[in-house]
Amino acid sequence: MPVRLPGLTLDDFAGKVASADPTPGGGSVCALLGSLSAGLIQMVARLTSGSPKFAEVSQCAQDIGEDAGRLRSAFLTCIDDDAAAFDRVSQAYRMPKASDAEKAARSAQIQTTLLAAALPPLRVIEMAHQTAALAASLIDIGNPSATSDIGCAALCAHAAAQGAAFNVRINLQGVKDAAQARVPLERTAAALAQIDILTEVVTSKVQAAVGV
Repeated sequence: MPVRLPGLTLDDFAGKVASADPTPGGGSVCALLGSLSAGLIQMVARLTSGSPKFAEVSQCAQDIGEDAGRLRSAFLTCIDDDAAAFDRVSQAYRMPKASDAEKAARSAQIQTTLLAAALPPLRVIEMAHQTAALAASLIDIGNPSATSDIGCAALCAHAAAQGAAFNVRINLQGVKDAAQARVPLERTAAALAQIDILTEVVTSKVQAAVGV
């Protein structure tokens, strides 16, 4: 049974990223970054809902924290999903191609696996959008002592989405059916645009709060 990447220590995970093995690669790293972003949101939500000073917004903060917790877990799942999808693409490229029948089977499998490999990073992008939205909701009600953490969360979500978008696009470059590639590309562009807006909202408020 393969080792689950999220179950590794940080040192071991970083070592695997640094190795000559192509997985875990950028897609898995972006998923990890997304989970850390959601984790920061969850932390600030708990620092807010758990304090009597913020009783009026306690329930709202708790709800944000619960949503962030679900996203954190889902991001972690994408770490393995991305690596597995890459491995399936690699296996498809290694299929035999001596005969016309083998070439046809190989080509079809490559197309199938490339399209499938775009899905984990697309999930990361769309979850990063949700995480950035949580950051934007929390910035106005969260514990002011943790304002910078909300800013870090928004920036991590933004970076996770931008990096994951590279992976969506590089996989879809090889997909011959433009109609199949169009929908995930459109979903990617739409989510990135919203994340840009949300990140700007959050970071501008953080900068004002910390005196930048």
